[in-house]
Amino acid sequence: MAEKVKLAKQSVTSNFSGKDRYDMIIIGAGITGLSTGLMWLANVDNSKTLIIEQNPYPGGFVTAYERSGFVFETTQLLPDVVAILEYLDIELKLKQYKGTFMRRLVVHNDDVDEYRIPTGPENFADYLSSIFPDDAHKIRDLMDYSVELFAQVRKLKSIMTFSDKLKIPFAAPKVVANLNRTHSKMLDKFGITNPKLREVLETFAAFSGVPSDHASAIMATGAMLSTMTRCFRPYGYYDELPATMSHLFQKRGGEMRLGAEVEKIVVENGEVKGVQVAGDGTMIEAERIITTVDPMLAMRTLVGAEHLPAAYVKRLDDTIMSVSSINVGLGLDTKIELESMDLDYPYNVLSTGLGTTERLFEAVLEGKNAFSDTCYHAGLICPSLTTGGKPVITIRGVPFGLGEWKTWRDTDKKRYKEEKERWADFFIDKIERYFIPNLKKHIVYKDIATPATYARYSGSPTGSIYDMATTVDQFGPKRLPMKTPVKNLYQPKFAHGIYGGMMNGVQVVDLILDRAFNDGNSLFNPRT
Repeated sequence: MAEKVKLAKQSVTSNFSGKDRYDMIIIGAGITGLSTGLMWLANVDNSKTLIIEQNPYPGGFVTAYERSGFVFETTQLLPDVVAILEYLDIELKLKQYKGTFMRRLVVHNDDVDEYRIPTGPENFADYLSSIFPDDAHKIRDLMDYSVELFAQVRKLKSIMTFSDKLKIPFAAPKVVANLNRTHSKMLDKFGITNPKLREVLETFAAFSGVPSDHASAIMATGAMLSTMTRCFRPYGYYDELPATMSHLFQKRGGEMRLGAEVEKIVVENGEVKGVQVAGDGTMIEAERIITTVDPMLAMRTLVGAEHLPAAYVKRLDDTIMSVSSINVGLGLDTKIELESMDLDYPYNVLSTGLGTTERLFEAVLEGKNAFSDTCYHAGLICPSLTTGGKPVITIRGVPFGLGEWKTWRDTDKKRYKEEKERWADFFIDKIERYFIPNLKKHIVYKDIATPATYARYSGSPTGSIYDMATTVDQFGPKRLPMKTPVKNLYQPKFAHGIYGGMMNGVQVVDLILDRAFNDGNSLFNPRT
């Protein structure tokens, strides 16, 4: 029998005291929920705060799990969150990626273009200019503009006074100019028409499964710069981050109730009163509630449309959630030499040419799947190169829609298993051909997660893995607001990913405390 691995998340246990009233209840112990709890306790003394999590462990999408002695992870990288970690006194031993940030392969029939993307925007501009000398001036103009744009984002307030609104055109003119611009239009602005150059630059929009012609230019720029400038991963498994945050939250007086599902957010006369827990039907009162789960689940199911204005319900129904994915985790034998294959990056990306993400995304919106031998996009991560554990790799196909996956899982187990194996083989073939020769003969264990898996563990009706899609028409002020129509019910949805999740916590606490500690800033810049 394979030896069991002790994971950090297993050290976190419930410390629920059974109180019937709290100052704050947070639904969900993912990074947003944990960040909210820690930020709240860091700025409010002696607050009775409870986090309720349906799973028996914290972390949400940032976790690790063991199968037959192999440890698989669900996360690729930590962007530059060092300032937030220091503010909260979160100690975590981190590996910083330097030099090359990403290995990128683009397949054109029988030809393959390979890029090794460096860290740092200046290095990136130099690298691209050396490959595409005819476009060097366009590349440098774009990168200079991107750096200036992101610097102006830092000047903005997400929680604005009337005076702040008046200052926006002067403090952040580039933000105003790009608020309704897609990433594709941003490249057009600088006359970047070379298809191979666009393939590289559009990689950063595709991080969240949204194609360049839909993705917000500001979000894609932020994703590029925040990960390229400084990015990390834990030397241990990724579950160390939420486990460390959970222990700190409990040490500072917070309570956690794990393995408990919120069945209902209780609302009376337009004001939140508490939550009802599934199973025993217990009602726990709260002065305020923060929901960090899928907004369709939170507002449609837990609150109910009868407690919401019709205009909000329509806006909710019109919201496009992010895509899902299919993940193939492979436990490998010790004969394989991953160390020699140049794979130790946050991302190894493999896709077909320009327009791939557009075709895949449009298919998802139609409830279909466009992956084929001539159209695919996948990431490869090799965490054991850092953790030192038994050799594992994870292959992630994005964007992948829920489609029929839940139906197959619920009503046709045989079909569900066959489809899982079919798609696992599809992605294994691609990775074997382009990244890891003879991969198949080294496979010892296979773990396959489908969109139905994500729907099951997160409660998201669509299996969304990146929250609300970062399309240009629902980014920034056009996203569902943190303050819901129900009094004292908040839904922090600033952005996705670890940085976005932590900023969700920063912003919602800053909102409740009337800008007391982050001064309403759009990014983390606390008062000193």
